[in-house]
Amino acid sequence: MSTDVVVKNLSQPGAVSVTNHGPDLALRRAVLVEKHESGSWAATDADVRLIASCEEVEKGKSRVLKQGETLLVKSWNGWSCNGQCPRSCRANLYLGPGEFRFVVLSEDGKKRFEGAAFSLGAEKSSR
Repeated sequence: MSTDVVVKNLSQPGAVSVTNHGPDLALRRAVLVEKHESGSWAATDADVRLIASCEEVEKGKSRVLKQGETLLVKSWNGWSCNGQCPRSCRANLYLGPGEFRFVVLSEDGKKRFEGAAFSLGAEKSSR
């Protein structure tokens, strides 16, 4: 695990920032949300993106985080499909309660930047 990019949980569960302490780096826009189950971490189906707001237009499958830049990622509320931004979803499921972490990957997938664990409580509204 590299320390060039730091994935830091903020005060509210599901809120996170990503800071690049190394040279400019292309990161995958899709953020892995892993759940701690049976003593290990497993990827979930959560659709979480490296976006700052729901109005942000994504261009391409990666996002360059410049040296010294911090991205305050639009928080995730625990839902699989519209966990960051309201949208129509056919199979939207609440993935909590449980212990989760965010994992950001370099564009080529060779570097993993894992955040600390955080807990989500009982089901909340998806809106």
